[in-house]
Amino acid sequence: MTRAERRERILAAAAEVFAASGYAGAGMREVATRAGISTPVLYDHFASKADLYATLLERQVDALIDDWSMPETPVSTYELFHGRVRAIYAWIERNELAWRMIFGEPPGDEVVARAHHRGQARATAQLAGLFALVPRLDLSVEIERRRADEVLAEAAKSALNAIATWWWGNRDIPADHVVALTADLLWRGLRELTKGDES
Repeated sequence: MTRAERRERILAAAAEVFAASGYAGAGMREVATRAGISTPVLYDHFASKADLYATLLERQVDALIDDWSMPETPVSTYELFHGRVRAIYAWIERNELAWRMIFGEPPGDEVVARAHHRGQARATAQLAGLFALVPRLDLSVEIERRRADEVLAEAAKSALNAIATWWWGNRDIPADHVVALTADLLWRGLRELTKGDES
């Protein structure tokens, strides 16, 4: 096994251990055992549990952002937002642990907290890029467009995560219903903000 292959095996094992035990309850020895390696070999790849968790977290953020990148062809504003909501929930449904790692409460460890903050900032920036595609926002206050996109992205991110949290306790609700409810919540306000914009 190459070093790169062993690293991949460690990250896969770590994802399973963190999913089962949480950050506080997970141990490096348990990760090593799950990966089929010795603990010293694990430390050869990752200096600490925090380093391992932060690396895994950053990888999950990469996967999330890659999965709901912007459409290549022009669409209506509604289709733009509905399509992104659908893509985000599809990713959440396939990656519950990753979603919890990115958007849940960060562990107290400083290294992990910094990685968590970076992940949150990247998710907000991705959503802000979505808002930036809307040509005009009919806001009730004067605010720099970049900052308007950012605050709307933060609000949308919070709403998405609140509904996703509720959904995990109400899994009898089909994913397409959750997408529709979220799109209803976000779009009815956005429709007013983008009033007159049919592009």
